[in-house]
Amino acid sequence: IYFEKLSIYCNNYASLIPMSFVLGFYVTLIVNRWWNQYTSIPLPDRIMCTLSGGVQGGDEHGRLLRRTLMRYASLSALLILRSVSRAIFKRFPTMDHVVEAGKGDCNNLETH
Repeated sequence: IYFEKLSIYCNNYASLIPMSFVLGFYVTLIVNRWWNQYTSIPLPDRIMCTLSGGVQGGDEHGRLLRRTLMRYASLSALLILRSVSRAIFKRFPTMDHVVEAGKGDCNNLETH
């Protein structure tokens, strides 16, 4: 009985607010949440541009410093995304896998 009274009450006032208006607010809320999550993902491009502009030096020391800082930034992004992404967690299930991947990357970088 209470549910029927509530549904009749809501039906009487449903025409006052158009459904497309309410749906528009809902879609805006969902898209804003998605966009905020997307923009909070640390992308290496922005960090790399900032580092290349801020860390001066065309010599070997400057190059190694920029490379080391980018490796730290990439490692921090990996550790964050590993807790959120199933694909990244499958690739790096333990910290030993992360260390092994870093060792292989160091060997590849030093040969170039």
